[in-house]
Amino acid sequence: MVNIQIKPDSAPLANRRLHERLLALLTRASAMGVLAGAAVTQIDAAAVQRVLSALHRQGLIGAAPVALAPLLKQGPARLDAATAERMADSVDRLVAVLDDSPAPASEWAPMRTVFGDDALGALVGVAPASLRRYAAGERATPQAAAERLHWLAMVVSDLAGSYNEFGMRRWFERPRSQLGGKSPRALLGPKWTPDAKSAQQIRALAAVLTGAQPLAA
Repeated sequence: MVNIQIKPDSAPLANRRLHERLLALLTRASAMGVLAGAAVTQIDAAAVQRVLSALHRQGLIGAAPVALAPLLKQGPARLDAATAERMADSVDRLVAVLDDSPAPASEWAPMRTVFGDDALGALVGVAPASLRRYAAGERATPQAAAERLHWLAMVVSDLAGSYNEFGMRRWFERPRSQLGGKSPRALLGPKWTPDAKSAQQIRALAAVLTGAQPLAA
């Protein structure tokens, strides 16, 4: 995964919603293995161009760079309020597209780095030997495994702002009061799907860390 470390004092006082949605876009692209290269330390026009180009190369977006042209010219901090809100809506739609776009060809590598083959195989429901074949492109990833893998990448993208890779692994193993005293991994069980109630509860809990959802009682 690309290291995304945006300093708190670099966040703009204006256009905060746009900044937050761009951060979500960057972290999702990183967790999906789409964004490569040096660390991202500032959300500016160059960072926006970088992530949009990466998504376009992977075939995950079409004409989005055209729709987001103001961002590529000025960056998020210098836009007027009305334009920034329009851009935030457009970026939000891109984030939603990524949420619904499993990409196992690129997602295996970053998720192996986070979890390791044994833990990742157990979470996705495949043997480590099969996992390595899927990751190497020797066999196509089954749909059920691809959907679980993508779900994990989206949860990791929400955790990325608060945890390093070690912390992410622990997050999945620690019991949570919001999950009835179970850990995320235990709550998922052996044959889970991204649409299962347990998976939705875990996604909501992770999303709290990004401010995307209020914490449920």
